[in-house]
Order: sequence, then structure tokens, then C-alpha cells
Amino acid sequence: MDLDKRDTLDNITKHYQSKKIILQAGKQHSICTCGHSKNIPFCDNSHRKVNEEKDTDYKSLKVCPEKDIILDVYSPNWNLK
Repeated sequence: MDLDKRDTLDNITKHYQSKKIILQAGKQHSICTCGHSKNIPFCDNSHRKVNEEKDTDYKSLKVCPEKDIILDVYSPNWNLK
């Protein structure tokens, strides 16, 4: 069964906490995907140690907006409780 994209997004946001962040135009921002950053939702390169220890291949998500934006981000790897 195919899920409507909106239904999928609503379902995800019910299960995971998201973070609203302001990103400045023309600057590169790194978003954590591994869940080990001490500065969630931003990457602090903790994934490098995790990758070595657990033989994983996490990378940060790079975002470079053309104009200032507010972005609602989440990752199932973040423990925001």
C-alpha cells in the first residue's frame, strides 16, 4: 500500500521529535545524522569516532541555503528525550 507523503510525514513527526533551526543564507550548515553529536541537531563530527568504533558510515547532512530559512529537521537516530 502506498502512503500519501503528508500521511508519512505526520506519522514520522508523531514518533520523533523535530528541531526548528534558522539557517543563514550562503553559509554551509552540517546537520547530525548519527545521533551522537553533543550539539543536536548540528554535527560536531562525533560520527567519525562512531564510524571507527562500530564500522558504520555516518556522514553529516550539508545544507547551504540561498536565502535565510527556518528548517524543521529530525532524525530517528536522535535521542531528544
